[in-house]
Amino acid sequence: MIQVTKSATEPAILGRRGTRHLRQLEQLYTADPAACRAPENTRLKSRDGIYNDATVKEQLRLDQHKKCCYCESLFTATSYGDVEHFRPKAGYQQDWRGPLSKPGYYWLAYEWTNLLFSCQLCNQEYKGNYFPLRDPATRALMHTEALNREQALLLHPALDNPALHITFVQDAIKALDDRGEASIQAFGLDRPDLIKSRLDRLKELFYARIVGALKFMAPLEEREQEFLTELGLSVAEGKEAAAEARQIWQEAALDPAEYAGMVRANFPHLPQH
Repeated sequence: MIQVTKSATEPAILGRRGTRHLRQLEQLYTADPAACRAPENTRLKSRDGIYNDATVKEQLRLDQHKKCCYCESLFTATSYGDVEHFRPKAGYQQDWRGPLSKPGYYWLAYEWTNLLFSCQLCNQEYKGNYFPLRDPATRALMHTEALNREQALLLHPALDNPALHITFVQDAIKALDDRGEASIQAFGLDRPDLIKSRLDRLKELFYARIVGALKFMAPLEEREQEFLTELGLSVAEGKEAAAEARQIWQEAALDPAEYAGMVRANFPHLPQH
């Protein structure tokens, strides 16, 4: 998990259609708050054709380098991904897997700062509507109440620096405080398949570092000659492979790289910008 830099300008549809529908939601709540708080009610339903519009999704994908905002997996080759609401729009759970309370943060359904791009596992199988606060009594329950009283336990990928709360020892993720611990649980950052993917990435980088150290200058070292012979490469192709490996290593901690947060924790000397 790394800090995401979002575009300063929001997609036009959020300010246009989103603002119009937001006013309708606010009027619905003001007219009958009790009905909007009732369990199972759907009175404050947002329109996925607005927050999930192609222009919104594409801007989020670009801002996040096609990575999940939580687990940092590159997944768009096999999945469409979700437009994720950090503060859940339909309802919220204070306790992990606890009861759903209504309403959710309906007034943030089209708020650009509340929208992120995530993989379906992080969003649907894990976080869902879970949004715990350090003090539940401070929760904003309607559009006229201030959010700045809330102290969210989950890390906001764009507003928080995850490196202050989460670190890695090789592929294993470690919490540095209670916010890191809550976020690891909420986003499933320690799920077995994800740990394996991070380990595979580490191995790939180890190999890149080894290959990148080869020079292929005459006279060839024994290991360099073995490398070329086993792969059926020319000296020129060997040099090209070594140059590509060095580039992979040097770019491993940059924002677009998969699992850059893990790489930065393990190899803090690598360039991050």
